[in-house]
Amino acid sequence: MLPLDWQAVQWDSGCGDGIFITIMLHGKRFRVSILPPSSPNTMEGHLISRFDSIPYEDEERSSAIQREIELLVYEAGGSIWTRLAPPTVDEPEPSDLHSHLYPETFAFRFLTKDEKWKLIPDQTEGEPDHHHPSGNRIVNDIGLPQYSSKDIRVLEIITGQGDITKVAVEGTEMCCKSGEEAFFKGLEREFDCLRTVARSHLAGSIRVPKLLGLVTLAETGEIIGILEEYIPTGNPYTLGNLEDKEGSEFGAEHEGTEDEGLEVEVMEASLERRKKWGAQVRQTVDLLHEIGVIWGDGKPHNVLIHKETDDAWVVDFGGGYTHNWVDEELMESRQGDEQAVGKILEFLEAQ
Repeated sequence: MLPLDWQAVQWDSGCGDGIFITIMLHGKRFRVSILPPSSPNTMEGHLISRFDSIPYEDEERSSAIQREIELLVYEAGGSIWTRLAPPTVDEPEPSDLHSHLYPETFAFRFLTKDEKWKLIPDQTEGEPDHHHPSGNRIVNDIGLPQYSSKDIRVLEIITGQGDITKVAVEGTEMCCKSGEEAFFKGLEREFDCLRTVARSHLAGSIRVPKLLGLVTLAETGEIIGILEEYIPTGNPYTLGNLEDKEGSEFGAEHEGTEDEGLEVEVMEASLERRKKWGAQVRQTVDLLHEIGVIWGDGKPHNVLIHKETDDAWVVDFGGGYTHNWVDEELMESRQGDEQAVGKILEFLEAQ
């Protein structure tokens, strides 16, 4: 059985490239790599093949094999966990963003030796590099204030290890999007989209989060994240939490929840509210297109419902696509946005 404080906060893989897991335990970070062996007829080869064969949208099977791999990794580690990450006694959680993003980190390879699973130190990864050359591509030409990662207080981790967090900056609640190099392509796209909105004549009319600032790395001053308006959410949290009345092919996708060990509460809403939200999504996307901004990954989970106004807010401009909502060949295009909006309206029964 896994320890209660064990969290597999990130899974990365590519067809045949291996499996890469980031695990948090008692404030320490472990990076575990399962790399393809020279021969596929090995325990690693079979495990990678099984993992890669599961379709992205098959959440039940994906969750099951992730759990299986986590247990194998934990058992193979033996005393490593208690030696490197002993339980903390009455030690408060780190409150600043820097500590969340850059905890003490250990790298291991997970492999078979003498037909047994082993966890061995991975000397190839070396010390974590906090350098963020991608941050140089974020051009602050709209006069956004900049804040050090050590001066931002984390109130709640929304996803990942600190990739998306609710934070307090000089007493104001904001949404912070930050993280490591691999996270930056989407972050740059989001910044560019929201900057275009901020500079447009429609800035006050489009229900998307406003840019409020930039996050800099404490040691170097490099940009490592962006600060946005925090949207307080109510019931439902997103359109993705709504019950799919007709049991269509869409369903209420539960993106990013099973990996975090959370249960998604599926909720109901009146047809009147659904129609209002559908009209608001339609209006927001039309206004975005008017100023040349593409949403990029339209789906119910990227529409937040404001707790106080009950309005629908469009979020997540990091790009990409999600199966059943946007076809891959239409990813990050106006046609893809139109496809997503049409499917969202069908999901809401708002057409």
